[in-house]
Amino acid sequence: MTPHTEFQKKYYQQVIEIHQKTGFSPRKIAKLQLVPVSVRQMYHWIAIFEAENGKGSPRRIMEAKKSKEQEEMESLKSRISELEESLRLERLRNRLNEKIIDIAEARWHIEIRKKKAGTKR
Repeated sequence: MTPHTEFQKKYYQQVIEIHQKTGFSPRKIAKLQLVPVSVRQMYHWIAIFEAENGKGSPRRIMEAKKSKEQEEMESLKSRISELEESLRLERLRNRLNEKIIDIAEARWHIEIRKKKAGTKR
């Protein structure tokens, strides 16, 4: 999980470290008042951390995997859209170049596309 708010940035890592080093449950951490975070929030953070690292309940692990797969899918869809747009622009550029050559051949009566002797095409 990447913390988004200042609150999360400030306390997320502390909660995870305390839990890992001491083995304290979120209730125990809250009772000792080590960090000003609700018990529910600590359970949530620890569950997400454990799921992301292959620990915890199978349900949480599956949720984390689905979340990562969804993020990857969105990234791939975005990349496909970018590539499709790039392809569309290149096709337009190619058509424009073809038209320019057609106009130049018609206007100046020269064969631009004509194969030159000794060149491979």
